[in-house]
Amino acid sequence: MRIKTKGFLDGRLWVLILAVIIVPNILEEILSQIFKWKFDNAIWYEVVDTTVFLIFATPIFAYLINRMDVYGRRLEYQLVVNSQVSDQLRSMNEELSYNANHDDLTMLPNRRQLFRKLDQSTNEDHVNAVLFLDLDRFKVINDTMGHLYGDIFIRQVAKRLCEHLPETYEVFRHGGDEFVVLLNHTNQYEAEGISADLLSIFSEPFIINGEEIFTTASIGVSLFPKDGRDAETLLKNADKAMYESKEKGGNTYSFYSAQTAVGDVRKMKIENGLRTAAESGRLELHYQPIVNLSTKRTEAVEALIRWNHPELGFIPPNEFISIAEKTGVIIPIGKWVLEAACRQVKAWQLTGHPQLSVAVNVSIRQINEPGFVSFIEDVLKRTNLSPEHLDIEITESLMQNDESITVLNELKKIGIKISMDDFGTGYSSLSILGYLPIDRLKIDQSFTQDMLRHPHTKSIVKTIIDMGRNLGLTLVAEGIEEETQAQALQEFGCDYGQGYFYNPPLTVDKMEVWLQGEYLAK
Repeated sequence: MRIKTKGFLDGRLWVLILAVIIVPNILEEILSQIFKWKFDNAIWYEVVDTTVFLIFATPIFAYLINRMDVYGRRLEYQLVVNSQVSDQLRSMNEELSYNANHDDLTMLPNRRQLFRKLDQSTNEDHVNAVLFLDLDRFKVINDTMGHLYGDIFIRQVAKRLCEHLPETYEVFRHGGDEFVVLLNHTNQYEAEGISADLLSIFSEPFIINGEEIFTTASIGVSLFPKDGRDAETLLKNADKAMYESKEKGGNTYSFYSAQTAVGDVRKMKIENGLRTAAESGRLELHYQPIVNLSTKRTEAVEALIRWNHPELGFIPPNEFISIAEKTGVIIPIGKWVLEAACRQVKAWQLTGHPQLSVAVNVSIRQINEPGFVSFIEDVLKRTNLSPEHLDIEITESLMQNDESITVLNELKKIGIKISMDDFGTGYSSLSILGYLPIDRLKIDQSFTQDMLRHPHTKSIVKTIIDMGRNLGLTLVAEGIEEETQAQALQEFGCDYGQGYFYNPPLTVDKMEVWLQGEYLAK
């Protein structure tokens, strides 16, 4: 472009030189030779020079002036176009910047903007509170009504949050059904009040296409600088506090605490350890005798899992089993328990206890795992244990699941026994109890231990036993700790009992000693 411009300028310069200097002078000389001009007064020579100059230079100057006007108009037009393009680029940049910092569904500031604001406020050493809000039933709403309705619902939630909160409080969409409210220059008391107010706005239904939708929220709160001095830590701790609200059942708020952090670290170590616990040999089975209340002899054992963590030591089953359920690790652990229990009981049968059975607790996640029945059949074949010597213990919650009942029916066809564990603590309908594929009812230990102290509990135990016997079920009482309890249960018609009165859960070696003592006493 520069080369073309330079050539154009050089061309105009030569035209000027030719028109103004060279051509007029040459023409003047030619005319002088032709007409043999001889002027007495020298001024006439100047007149001739000027005339010749005007004849040739005037058109050139007119042409150049016209071209300059054309170039000027083109330049003016180009400047206008450049200004318009510049305005468009500025508008596009502003739009891109807005989109980069705002959620396209709710138009709220997004996660990126949240971190920027938090970084700014923490650097200025303001006292802040971060409220991490998560909707309790959004997945159900989304799955039931569809994603389009879910988007409408999220927009309505965002609008209600913005309308309810003062302008000094900023609302951000963190993602999904999660929102963050940032409170500047505040304290714990004010943050608590705002959290309670936020929960109250969900008491009114949301209306989508004339249909009322109710939901609640769980809120976690972290405070600056107590719970973190940077954006990432504050958000992480508010998120942890929110999950604590979830575990409380939702529709509440929780403040982050150091105790929560310790619990989170422990959960993480348990979760990580569970993945390799079986392979590393850290898991073991203890066995608690199930005694015939009439003969006082052990006819079965319940396999109970124990875990000695290399760092945390002994971890109670009720603590790590729930984590195993949530993470899915219960599937491989459950398989290990079933095979280990069947193999061990078969070994005891071969050493003088041929009628010994084993009871194994099974979760709903295991029951619903594809191929569970086939796995059980393979275990029985590998261990050479007869199906009638395996008792699968399930809880009342399984009875609300049609798929689970189908699987239990298949197990029963094989010859495996089915027991309902902790009976009386759930909410199963008694009207369907007679149609369920169960062989035994296990009376929960809370009833066993209170029945001699509270007449109403005693009546409940007697009713359960009578009902079970009328349905043709075997009755097993858990948690027997005193001889008087065992005697009362026998009088009521209970068949079996287990508890510390007979023995706590025993290691394999101690259980062998117990069984051998009964064998020698025959």
